[in-house]
Amino acid sequence: MNAEILKYIIKKGEGLNVEFKKCSTDLSESVYETVCAFLNRNGGSVILTGMMTVMI
Repeated sequence: MNAEILKYIIKKGEGLNVEFKKCSTDLSESVYETVCAFLNRNGGSVILTGMMTVMI
């Protein structure tokens, strides 16, 4: 997936085949549920975002 396709997906928003998930440390249970749901349907995309904590 290139940057242009990713921008298009984000601009279009969530739907039947796209979900956005935010994870800060580990994958949440909802990520696994979404992947399973997509596998049982027509497929889809999960966009994961996260934040890194830097300790100084």
